[in-house]
Amino acid sequence: MSTAVQVRKEELIYELNNLGVYSTEDGRQLTEVSLYTLEWTNVTEQNKAARAYVDQH
Repeated sequence: MSTAVQVRKEELIYELNNLGVYSTEDGRQLTEVSLYTLEWTNVTEQNKAARAYVDQH
Protein backbone atom coordinates (compact mmCIF):
# COMPACT_ATOMS: atom_id res chain seq x y z
CA MET A 1 0.00 0.00 0.00
CA SER A 2 1.20 3.49 -0.83
CA THR A 3 2.54 5.53 2.06
CA ALA A 4 0.29 8.48 1.14
CA VAL A 5 -2.77 6.22 1.22
CA GLN A 6 -1.80 4.81 4.62
CA VAL A 7 -1.19 8.31 6.02
CA ARG A 8 -4.60 9.50 4.77
CA LYS A 9 -6.32 6.44 6.23
CA GLU A 10 -4.70 7.13 9.61
CA GLU A 11 -5.82 10.78 9.45
CA LEU A 12 -9.40 9.78 8.67
CA ILE A 13 -9.49 7.16 11.42
CA TYR A 14 -8.23 9.79 13.88
CA GLU A 15 -10.89 12.28 12.75
CA LEU A 16 -13.65 9.68 12.92
CA ASN A 17 -12.55 8.56 16.38
CA ASN A 18 -12.75 12.20 17.50
CA LEU A 19 -16.36 12.20 16.32
CA GLY A 20 -17.01 9.04 18.34
CA VAL A 21 -17.09 6.75 15.30
CA TYR A 22 -15.25 3.44 15.66
CA SER A 23 -16.86 1.36 12.92
CA THR A 24 -18.70 1.79 9.63
CA GLU A 25 -22.48 1.76 9.38
CA ASP A 26 -22.34 -1.91 8.37
CA GLY A 27 -20.27 -2.80 11.43
CA ARG A 28 -16.77 -3.12 9.95
CA GLN A 29 -13.80 -1.79 11.88
CA LEU A 30 -12.29 1.39 10.45
CA THR A 31 -8.90 -0.29 10.11
CA GLU A 32 -10.41 -2.98 7.83
CA VAL A 33 -11.96 -0.78 5.14
CA SER A 34 -10.68 0.95 2.01
CA LEU A 35 -9.67 4.58 1.74
CA TYR A 36 -12.83 5.22 -0.29
CA THR A 37 -15.01 3.82 2.49
CA LEU A 38 -13.19 5.88 5.10
CA GLU A 39 -13.61 9.04 3.01
CA TRP A 40 -17.31 8.34 2.53
CA THR A 41 -17.82 7.55 6.22
CA ASN A 42 -16.02 10.75 7.17
CA VAL A 43 -18.20 12.87 4.88
CA THR A 44 -21.35 11.23 6.26
CA GLU A 45 -20.32 11.74 9.87
CA GLN A 46 -19.19 15.34 9.29
CA ASN A 47 -22.61 16.06 7.77
CA LYS A 48 -24.35 14.49 10.76
CA ALA A 49 -22.26 16.61 13.14
CA ALA A 50 -23.01 19.79 11.17
CA ARG A 51 -26.75 19.07 11.16
CA ALA A 52 -26.70 18.40 14.91
CA TYR A 53 -24.89 21.69 15.47
CA VAL A 54 -27.43 23.63 13.39
CA ASP A 55 -30.33 21.95 15.19
CA GLN A 56 -28.89 23.04 18.55
CA HIS A 57 -28.50 26.68 17.52
